[in-house]
Amino acid sequence: MNGFMRKSIIFLLAALLALPAALAGAAERRDAVLDNLPLYELRTYAGTGEYGESDGDRKTAEFRAPIGVTVDSLGRIIVADTGNQLIRTIEDGQVTTTAGLFLGFDDYGFPAAGFANGPAAEAAFDSPSGIAVDGRGRIIVADAGNHAIRAISPDGTVSTIAGTGILGHTDGLAIYSQFHHPLDVAVSRSGVIYVADTLNHVIRKIENGRVTTLNKPSGRTAEIFPGVVVPTGDYRDGALSEALFNEPSGIAIDEKGNLYVADTGNQRIRYIDLEAGTVTTVAGGGELAADALYVEGGYADGKAEEARFNAPRGIEVTPDGGLIIADSLNHVVRYLKDGVVTTVAGVPGESGKWDGVARATHLSLPTDVHYIGDGAFVVADSGNNRIRIVRPYDVPAGLEGGAIEVVYNRKVLESDAEPVIIGGSMFVPARIISEALGYTVDYLGDGVATLTQGDAWYRIRTGSTTVESAFGNLQLPQAPFIREGLLFLPVRFFAEQMDLHVHWLNDVRAVLIRDKQIELTY
Repeated sequence: MNGFMRKSIIFLLAALLALPAALAGAAERRDAVLDNLPLYELRTYAGTGEYGESDGDRKTAEFRAPIGVTVDSLGRIIVADTGNQLIRTIEDGQVTTTAGLFLGFDDYGFPAAGFANGPAAEAAFDSPSGIAVDGRGRIIVADAGNHAIRAISPDGTVSTIAGTGILGHTDGLAIYSQFHHPLDVAVSRSGVIYVADTLNHVIRKIENGRVTTLNKPSGRTAEIFPGVVVPTGDYRDGALSEALFNEPSGIAIDEKGNLYVADTGNQRIRYIDLEAGTVTTVAGGGELAADALYVEGGYADGKAEEARFNAPRGIEVTPDGGLIIADSLNHVVRYLKDGVVTTVAGVPGESGKWDGVARATHLSLPTDVHYIGDGAFVVADSGNNRIRIVRPYDVPAGLEGGAIEVVYNRKVLESDAEPVIIGGSMFVPARIISEALGYTVDYLGDGVATLTQGDAWYRIRTGSTTVESAFGNLQLPQAPFIREGLLFLPVRFFAEQMDLHVHWLNDVRAVLIRDKQIELTY
């Protein structure tokens, strides 16, 4: 692992590495925020995917492991471009640098870090991570490598709110306070700044120029190598003053003014009730072994207490009281609502860069999320050097719910015959879908037809559940048939053999067929 990764992408190995030196659709309701889960789509919004620092059009701009993302009151997407030591803004399809100075490259060939206040173009950061916007329009930055909390005012002036630039754990006057690799911030309506002070394993509060620690610091140590003992986090619910965390690295404020915390090292989502002064676990679990730095990660959806995470990072409270979670090392985005955890985007345990159907496409080390309205949210896809957007599928206009229609991605396919349902299976005219997918359909007589595209071919016989193909014999759930001179195939055939996602849109009586994965679409 190179020096840049050691400094800017902490994830679960942060403490160890620190020793020697991360739209409304016709068929879907939107009164609930994430009620479109089977239909959600993941799209690249900005970034080529290549390491770089160039501004310009969002399709050609470059990022370097962006870790934090938020949206200001004007709808601009603000990005903590961690590896570039910059704060970037995406507005009207353009990426610009909001603050940060290029200081040349370090020994590993990555942009060098610094610590300087002043005009935006002269300011310097060290691994800026979590970001938020306060009521005054300031961008609040968890400047992790500088162990400080910084602010960018609307006029572009960069200042230090708290932290001396030297790691430590000191409360009191903000200008003399000390932090240890803070990875996230959240700002209340009244302007109180809450900080996930990651390697101090605590939650801090900045109010009226003073810093206080809300929970008990961990006194736990772990022997990571024979004779090498290091301080590490711990786990305890209960009274806030006695509660323990393990590398908290995501923080969000709910409508009551209380805090959700992504307790990364404990693989849990915790909840701080500030009025009651208590900490509870609301999702996740696992045992913290005696000499382990962290709880072992895992993956499971379902009841919150049975759900499992692998380095949960950035989190966001949605208007309906749910919580979106960037589950970084599982490479997915999760959703916690009403005591149930579901996966919204990404394939668990698989890293990749494809766009397409959200649950069938890939993310790579997602580290932050921010809700942008109408069921959509933006993702800092740090491992892909991209900013992605997850949003509900929009049903094409004009579907009236009469005859059954076939929709391919967003195109309503024309046909002389509508699909039919037999024995619980949906059958569709073979030609309209096959030709939309680029296959040639030939009828050979005697109830035999072929579908051909390049080297791929399928030979289908009416009345038979066996399909000959270039890939061997295949079995259909029900036999195809000819009606009104057209060959009808089970829609499941297309889903399984051509890697398509099939969904029944009940409100408009349409079969939706989509490519699971597509090239970058912007």
